[in-house]
Amino acid sequence: MRKSISRKLEVLQYPALIGFNPADEQRWRLLVAWLENQKIRVYKENERIGLSNTTSDAWNQHFAKYLSDLACPQKVQSNRESLCTWLLDCAIRYEYGDNVNQLKTLTKDNIQSGRLVGKEAAVKAMEALSALDVNSPEFANGVREAAKLVKIPAHENHLVLLKALSLFVESRLKEEAVQDFISNREPAIQLASKDMELGLTIMDDTTRDAAKVLRLLHLNDLRKLQTSINECIVAAQTITANPRTDQSLGQVGR
Repeated sequence: MRKSISRKLEVLQYPALIGFNPADEQRWRLLVAWLENQKIRVYKENERIGLSNTTSDAWNQHFAKYLSDLACPQKVQSNRESLCTWLLDCAIRYEYGDNVNQLKTLTKDNIQSGRLVGKEAAVKAMEALSALDVNSPEFANGVREAAKLVKIPAHENHLVLLKALSLFVESRLKEEAVQDFISNREPAIQLASKDMELGLTIMDDTTRDAAKVLRLLHLNDLRKLQTSINECIVAAQTITANPRTDQSLGQVGR
């Protein structure tokens, strides 16, 4: 079973998550009935009897009509896991529609200001993230578009791009990084690759340019390390230069 299915079942708080397998016919029918009764609710209560009677020989007929009423694409109906993913996505959309005003309050400002705090904020944040299918075309396209905005080079694997975006945000967009840039920025220096000394001989131009980039990144890491070391030294000096003493324990003479 796909991990994304397990995550979505957890988000929807499916009570029979442990041991669930969409290939198990009875467990599959119970899931479909539960989704319609608790989350999707496209039918009136008396119209759900056919889906709720999971041991009936006519269940598949009711299910086929149900898929038609939900406008489920034919291309996902031939694969049980794909169909399960589609139904779970559908349930999450309906769940969001029922709680749209509440979910809109899940913002950084609300969490930081205390309106959503502690376990409540953490649970809501995890639910929002768990609902994401990182392998869906929509998610992949979103990652690629975000990478274009910050001029990160394209890559065939969108998860690699996502990691690059994470590093970019951490180094450039975090509040601490922005304040550090404002406080310590110096006039930019335009330096062409050909004007930079590498310190070793490499004949291939492409390899030489890549080595120069790696050297610059290494120097940047060394600068950050030196900054951390300086901060540790300052912290240690603050303690040793002004030690806390108990003068009542001191003695003068014998």
